[in-house]
Amino acid sequence: MILIHWLADTVTRHRFLTFFVLAATTALSICGHLYVPQPNSAGNESSEERPRVRNASRDFTGRSADCFLVVETTDVFTPQTVTALREMVAEVERLPYVESLTWVDTIPVLNVFGLRDPVLPPSDASAEMFAEVREEVSKHPLVRGQLMSEDGRTLLMPIRFDWLYVTSDADCSSELLRLARGAAARSPDVPMHIRLTGSVPLYLAYQQAFDRNHRKFQYISYTLVFVIALILFRGLRAVLVVASAPALGIIWTLGLLNWLEELSNPLTSVVLPVLLTMVGLTDGVHLMVHIRRARADGATPQEAARSAIRHVGLACALTSLTTAIGFASLLVAHSEFVRGFGRGCAIGVVVTFFAVVTSIPFLCSTWIGNNIHTGHEHDLVGHGLRRFGGVIDVVLRRAKLVSLLAIVSTFGLGLIAAQLRPDDKTKDSQPTGSEAYQALTHCDEALGGIESVRVVVSWPEEVPGDSEQILTAISDVERILNDEDSMQHPLSILNILASFPGDESVTARLPFLELLPASVKGSYFNTDSRSALMTVRIQDLGIARYEPVFQRVEVRLLELESKYPSFQIELGGEPVRRGRNLYRIVVDLAASLGTASVVILIVMAIVYRSLRIGMITVIPNLFPLVVTASMMVLLNHPLEIASVCAFTVCLGIAVDDTIHFLTRYRDERSAGKDSGEALRAAFHGVGSAMIITTFILVSGFGTVLSSELPGQRYFAAMAVSTIAAALVGDLVFLPALLARFDRSDEASSGARL
Repeated sequence: MILIHWLADTVTRHRFLTFFVLAATTALSICGHLYVPQPNSAGNESSEERPRVRNASRDFTGRSADCFLVVETTDVFTPQTVTALREMVAEVERLPYVESLTWVDTIPVLNVFGLRDPVLPPSDASAEMFAEVREEVSKHPLVRGQLMSEDGRTLLMPIRFDWLYVTSDADCSSELLRLARGAAARSPDVPMHIRLTGSVPLYLAYQQAFDRNHRKFQYISYTLVFVIALILFRGLRAVLVVASAPALGIIWTLGLLNWLEELSNPLTSVVLPVLLTMVGLTDGVHLMVHIRRARADGATPQEAARSAIRHVGLACALTSLTTAIGFASLLVAHSEFVRGFGRGCAIGVVVTFFAVVTSIPFLCSTWIGNNIHTGHEHDLVGHGLRRFGGVIDVVLRRAKLVSLLAIVSTFGLGLIAAQLRPDDKTKDSQPTGSEAYQALTHCDEALGGIESVRVVVSWPEEVPGDSEQILTAISDVERILNDEDSMQHPLSILNILASFPGDESVTARLPFLELLPASVKGSYFNTDSRSALMTVRIQDLGIARYEPVFQRVEVRLLELESKYPSFQIELGGEPVRRGRNLYRIVVDLAASLGTASVVILIVMAIVYRSLRIGMITVIPNLFPLVVTASMMVLLNHPLEIASVCAFTVCLGIAVDDTIHFLTRYRDERSAGKDSGEALRAAFHGVGSAMIITTFILVSGFGTVLSSELPGQRYFAAMAVSTIAAALVGDLVFLPALLARFDRSDEASSGARL
């Protein structure tokens, strides 16, 4: 409390010093924005994979494709179609940045002589030859389910880029697609539908949509928020002063974090500005409402600013402290990704607190604050609260019933919320109508997906490279993968050797390895590292669907290792790695969210010197979170990184309003008022500020509900739901709970905080 009074006196009485500190801090922050961090040579966590899989994967010459041309046609095996396809492929291959393009006509032909025969016949070949080739190609292990659908109507053409020659994003997406379609258009008699998908096109589709939406909704949200704030405050100066505080907090924070090289975390760079805007705006509105009321009551600008810091500054400090502690709890997470997010947010909340409690009172104590209260007498929210002041009377008269409703509804919604499960789908990161994702969906249906799970089988030195035991082990692995319906088209050296003619067992065909082209053999079998690779296709069904599958497969692979005690069999690949990372990150965030809630409860109990008060705040703080979580369950939306972040951000807002209401209530009790009088005074004293911030934030986030990115829509819907529910929790449930359970004499006779 002494520090708050010192801050109030310093900001309002030593304005030149305050101005110098604000200007110097802003200048240093701008320098921080200009600082270019050194690249981290150690890489980041997103590249982590289990060591054995990572090392073994390097032993194989195959490299995953950067994108896929998806060609749909009525029949591949016609002279006209083959001619059109060859012309299109030749056009694409002439691009300097296309390192390689693989399709049906370029795969190695497998024969006992090791000769390179053409796969597709010449355009002038007979119909009988085309029919014969159709039969042969449909059985080829490198084609069936890999480069061509079983019905022969969809071709998949993996493309790898030479990144030295890529000059723009368009090269890897729209320009490549335009060229391929242009070449196909020169054969109008051949119906072909050409699309592009894969990691690069999907990433670019997301980034381009993100950039469009980011700018669009920034302009819309800021304009809407400004207009609404102007209407509610009825004063341009008040709106500009309140808006300047979170803006200053963002500038200071991002500059400092850039100095500390903490902005490389994408979660921090995206979520942090939203968080700081919400936290800064919430505290700023409470300060401004107090200043305007004090000015309307006849106080000078300096007196009003000093009074705001003394009476509201403590609540702002507590909100910042509890929010920062909540984010600091992320530092115990296993993932550096989550720990970095926690560090950045904790620092940002503290920095924004100082920006708010210094800049707003400082500006209001200067000539800018001379007429800051203009329009206060026409405050719509204040008039509305007075008109509907009977609401608090009803709540207090029915405190027992409302408290019971609050506890039962929170508990019931919590049971529904407990059904939330982590998940991640490519679909949720793609813009509505994304052509790249539509192509991916088609590949899921026609080819079983384009993503691959990898199984690496390794054997010791004492096992000869031509041992039949190797292929027997691979055969057992393939049997395990075939038992999973969600995994399709397993491919290994076993499938390739099986395509050779002969009566001997497939597991006895290792001598045929020498007849294979080096590119094929090197992709699936490496005698130097004594490893073999098997791949299997999966669809975009979500990590939640595949994680149990991966676990079952891993258990069976461990059992298989007991059959081959000297062998090592590992499951890996990008989907497996992403699933492990997602679960670890989401579980870390969820656990930290729970930890933050407990820590916040303890801090509030200590600050207000009452465990009873701390327990009372659990319901209003938990209620908005379970409302939103239940909504997600009912709408069948999974728990993902963005949604957990939304919970974390909105918990801070819910706690902010709780603290502002509770601090005002305790002040009124310390002044000698009974519980009912204190609750009415708190309701009218801080209620208008809470309603203003809720209205502004809900309106701002509401504009994002029309975003073309599902992730942004979910985040916005969660924010709107949580913030709106928090208002109910703090203006209805909290007063009822305080009236029902806060009956200690200490509340009325204790010293002022």
